Amino acid sequence: MASAYKLSEGALEVIMNGGNVFEPVMQILGSKKIASKGSERFRLLLSDGLHQVNIALYTVPMNNPSAADALEIFSIIKLKCYHSNVIKSKDKQDTRIIMILELEMIARGEHVGQIIGNPVTISEPPTSQTSDIDINKRNSSVNDSSNSKITPIACLNPFHNNWIIRARVVNKTNVKNWCNSKGEGKLFSMDLVDQGGEIRCTAFKDLVDLFFDRLEVDKVYYISKCQLKPINRQFCSLKHQFEMVFTPETIVEESFDDNEIIPQITYNFTTIDKVAVMEAGTIVDVVGVCKTISEVQSFIAKSTNREMKKRQLVLVDQTKTAIALNLWGSQAESFTVTGNPVVVAKNAKIYEFRGVKSITLMSSSLLKINPEILETYRLKQWYDSEGYQVEITNVSQRIGNGQTPWMTFKEARQQALSDKALYYQTFGTILLVRLDRVVYKSCPSDDCQKKVLDLQNGMYKCEKCNREFPNFKYRLLVSMNIADSSGSQWVTVFSSEAEKILGKTAQEIGELMDTDSDIVANMFEEVQFKQYVFKCRAKIETYNDEQKMKTIVVGVAPMDFEEYNVYLLDRIEKFKRVSCN
Repeated sequence: MASAYKLSEGALEVIMNGGNVFEPVMQILGSKKIASKGSERFRLLLSDGLHQVNIALYTVPMNNPSAADALEIFSIIKLKCYHSNVIKSKDKQDTRIIMILELEMIARGEHVGQIIGNPVTISEPPTSQTSDIDINKRNSSVNDSSNSKITPIACLNPFHNNWIIRARVVNKTNVKNWCNSKGEGKLFSMDLVDQGGEIRCTAFKDLVDLFFDRLEVDKVYYISKCQLKPINRQFCSLKHQFEMVFTPETIVEESFDDNEIIPQITYNFTTIDKVAVMEAGTIVDVVGVCKTISEVQSFIAKSTNREMKKRQLVLVDQTKTAIALNLWGSQAESFTVTGNPVVVAKNAKIYEFRGVKSITLMSSSLLKINPEILETYRLKQWYDSEGYQVEITNVSQRIGNGQTPWMTFKEARQQALSDKALYYQTFGTILLVRLDRVVYKSCPSDDCQKKVLDLQNGMYKCEKCNREFPNFKYRLLVSMNIADSSGSQWVTVFSSEAEKILGKTAQEIGELMDTDSDIVANMFEEVQFKQYVFKCRAKIETYNDEQKMKTIVVGVAPMDFEEYNVYLLDRIEKFKRVSCN
């Protein structure tokens, strides 16, 4: 009997005026399948017994195709999760639609058999004057904390499962195949942003086929029912401490609301001069004017014996420093931009080869050309006015036979007379290592590396990221006195190069410092009088009105005596010419 079913009378009037009704019960009076990519989508004619609307959209979940059975005429359903949004119609008029994300079957149409009540069509456009309807008069239950409330990305955590985010896809990887001891499969990842945060989302195995084609970069989606787990910093540098993983219950629905309020993408730019002294492997966001663009180069990789294609862009910024950005494979071949565009590389990886730094793109990286952001306009103005003609320090440039120029500490002090960084290499001997403050607890984010504050409650705070973490990373910051043929120099050595000298990781040394500092002291004594080629960055800095040369070791390598002999012979020839004159 139809009288046995009670609809949420008045709920549609509330919803169409911007209100929320908790899990309203509706009757389907008609459905029409509409064209869509991927899952089946239907437009429904809904009734609450008093009113009816024909602008409800429902996408059948790919993991539950039988849900389409609930859409037959006269069926009674409960809207478990929904949104009402105002969109622009073809005639540029505001139209409110209802997007149903999840529904529950109350009674099949064949058992109901007729229309309940005498519903009339709601035709008035939504106005602010009617948005404060007294819901209690309509016997509808309004709950502001219902499932239809959006949760900011920054607030997502595993202790709150009943959430929906509204976010833009700003980056999406290609489908990748994997194989390890646990089995094999495929995956893809995407980066999502909303007004206050960003998060990584990944789909595995069969869910790749369900969702990959449905999600497009730059579009905004409602997403719910994903698993949240702690982020793996080895594969992601986003600030969020968790990442999302698709499940068979995941619901994805495109947003047709005013999506302009959702940011296109967020950046945490590092200037190129700072990239030059950061550790290899660090993930950074870089923006620069493209000073030069190479042709595509083909070569055979020694490790795989496969043909590789590479194109190199040289980026420069206001610090008067340049660095190479390497594009590989199809990305190198498809890059057809000319001139001097502003290039943004998000989630690029710092690469180092023979002491020379560059940056390279990974599968999770994003490349943008002339993006409409403030940094683009500032850089372009600087380059057009003066940047195109200023003297640039290219940290990726190789000298002569492809090596960093040889120089003694004395020659470096004589040349480093300005605020411009000087890069050189010298053959030196470690004389002394300071044991105080050689290791510190740092932010676990790969792109931060700042010292954290121990809150004495099991949490550690990074003031730069303004976040608290349940863990930290040990990092080395070693001060060494090194001597070459011209004298000695105190230098600073960061984790990646200090680990090469000490033969242990920063984590191992940090743990030893906590348990047996004598072992660490012996370890540092053993490296005294060892000899290496030190690739250095020197720059004059001012402390208390006094100028001093600060030297950072950016690379450590064993001596290549053949190369060093070439350098010495060249110096002998120069001395001969000077003597003859």
